Amino acid sequence: MLIAVEGIDGAGKTTIAAYIAELLKEKGYKVKVLKEPGDSKFGKKIKSSEERLSPEEELELFLKDREIDARENILPALQSGYAVVMDRYYFSNIAYQSARGIDARLIREMNEKIAPKPDLTILLDVEPEIALERVRKRGKLSPFEKLDYLRKVRKCFLENADETTVVVDASKPLEEVKEEVRKVIESFLNLKKNSN
Repeated sequence: MLIAVEGIDGAGKTTIAAYIAELLKEKGYKVKVLKEPGDSKFGKKIKSSEERLSPEEELELFLKDREIDARENILPALQSGYAVVMDRYYFSNIAYQSARGIDARLIREMNEKIAPKPDLTILLDVEPEIALERVRKRGKLSPFEKLDYLRKVRKCFLENADETTVVVDASKPLEEVKEEVRKVIESFLNLKKNSN
């Protein structure tokens, strides 16, 4: 089982990914939480970049990093019976790079050639103003964290949601977001159980 947690910077992905892992462990699943970009040399280059790279360079680095992550982490974990929870996945790639002009369908196709499609994607939707305030409280803003850009990214996330995606209002207080996520996970697990 592969679950992706997506959303703009400041949506609460890391917190909710950890929460989903707890829920799954309570249900008896072995769980791995993975974060993208990963720790490959390509992921490190993305994370350490002080200036924005071109959209094409970003896309290439994300794809190379994801290919390594899929091969070395995601697929082996899935094959070993783990539920994998992704703190960001390729929907971020679709949203962030399509917001800079690259065709979203092309990004999706490129990613789905190298990485497994999630069984469930939880899109934590939040107004960019709220998200940026949360990010500011954490410290320094990255080159990805600009209001106008995050507005475009949010729009791209919502426009490119697919059949695996459940949108959760992440502007609510954390406990309410967790409760909604818990319901989504339980519903998903029930559907999964009934389809087997």
